[in-house]
Amino acid sequence: MLIKFMFSNFMSYRDATLLDMTSNSSKDHEDNLLTFGKDRFLPTVAIYGANASGKTNINKAFSYAINYVKRSNYISINEPTGITPFLLDDESKIKPSSFEFEYVFKGVKYRYGFSVSSKEIIDEYLYVYNSSKPSLVFNRHDVNKYDIPVLLKKELEPIATRNAPNKLFLSTATSWNAKPTKDAYLWFAEDIHVIDSIGAQNNFLNALENDEDSSLKSFIINLMRNVDINISDFDYRIEKGDPSKIILPPGLNLDDSVLENLKEWELNTRHKIITNNVQKEYTLPLLMESRGTINAFFLAPSFKSALEEGMTIVIDEIDSGLHPSIVQYLVSLFNDSNNNINGAQLIFNTHDISLLDLDIFRRDQIYFTEKRYDTATSELYSLASFAPRKTENIQKGYLQGRYGAIPNISVGGIDFNNAKQ
Repeated sequence: MLIKFMFSNFMSYRDATLLDMTSNSSKDHEDNLLTFGKDRFLPTVAIYGANASGKTNINKAFSYAINYVKRSNYISINEPTGITPFLLDDESKIKPSSFEFEYVFKGVKYRYGFSVSSKEIIDEYLYVYNSSKPSLVFNRHDVNKYDIPVLLKKELEPIATRNAPNKLFLSTATSWNAKPTKDAYLWFAEDIHVIDSIGAQNNFLNALENDEDSSLKSFIINLMRNVDINISDFDYRIEKGDPSKIILPPGLNLDDSVLENLKEWELNTRHKIITNNVQKEYTLPLLMESRGTINAFFLAPSFKSALEEGMTIVIDEIDSGLHPSIVQYLVSLFNDSNNNINGAQLIFNTHDISLLDLDIFRRDQIYFTEKRYDTATSELYSLASFAPRKTENIQKGYLQGRYGAIPNISVGGIDFNNAKQ
């Protein structure tokens, strides 16, 4: 379970930015909250903002940090880190970018963070909460200097001497089977996932291929039924792909690993149609269904896994092609504590204002992004900071610019956001 995600100097976010999953003291929708000890946490967060305000860059910050932890052991010693700092001022573009996570894994709380330049890891640290106070596991500073507690020196110091400047010690130590870092690392590997369109499709095919008990198929069929999509069943075929069928431009070759994992698949949906009081069943290729239906299929394994295993998933533009009622249903799966029994979390950005409803969300579950015109820096803030009344029309207030995070649109010298009615 994610508690907090903090980052700075990454893409359009120059200053320290916090996404806080800790609930405030509000009594709204208390039954939906997740608990750990005496603390309460949010099951879902929705992020709104104008185009180019920085919504997707939050997903990219998540993705960069999580993937760097997971792939750190596989990068070459002199390989660049691939970081993109804020580039629109002279100081920030040469400063390192920083990331920090607070999270719970297997009933234990951790705080882990690192700062990274274009070439190396500058700082890195890990704390574990075996009690209410944090205990240091390691603190890395000045690239290759390590502070390690006396009780852990014997196990961790020899590994520190082998770590490369551009590799995260959390990953390196875990690859050497160091017990003090193992569970802290496994949360990144197993319990938090950033979902994009390509990853969703690949995950869908892998999950369907391994759906031996047909539980995923049942989940998808129930999902379609619950969101009123007329699909009663589906059939599919997944086979190893034939590389000879791929036509590439001259001189371009695919890596062997890509060719080995190539898959050829076909999925046909079934529709029961009544004509003249006679019911018949027809089939359609999935790719002939609406964009929203296809996206619902591709996202289904991620939602199922998250709910069953208590994962945190981060999705960019969840409403892409989906009807608002479908998005609301998917959100309700996480917001309902009777359904979300394993502490799953959903973080997403959207333009769907129908979800801006205090009957659906608490005020601390709604976030906004806004880009400042003068500095081109993005900012992230919560609706709770405006302290709106419980009866306030959030949709109307948002469209009127009461909370910021909407574009100032003007045509022919008329500012439509401020023009008098």
